Amino acid sequence: MLDTDPSGGDDAPDGGWAFVADRDGAARLIDALLDLDADETYTRSEIADRAGVPLKTLYLNGLLEECADLGLLSQAGGDGESPTGEETRYHVHADSTILEAAAVFDDACRSRSD
Repeated sequence: MLDTDPSGGDDAPDGGWAFVADRDGAARLIDALLDLDADETYTRSEIADRAGVPLKTLYLNGLLEECADLGLLSQAGGDGESPTGEETRYHVHADSTILEAAAVFDDACRSRSD
């Protein structure tokens, strides 16, 4: 059971499909994370652009933070903005079992359409 709400509240999806279905932009975000270079860092804006999801959506629904909680990505260099006021940067966790499963699913769907 996937529990993204530490309080166990009603917002916690009961599995991966529920997480994708219940979070606006989650499917497009996960798809974009599959294509990002794990050796690079990306700002929220860059991730939003790559995913085709409005930055405001990612900010308001806390999707990047939830993805970090799930181990898909992490903030580079700590929390929040840098002391110079630069936007927070994120690393993609290429070794995430969730991203690995998403890649397998993606590849399987593509091979069916070939």
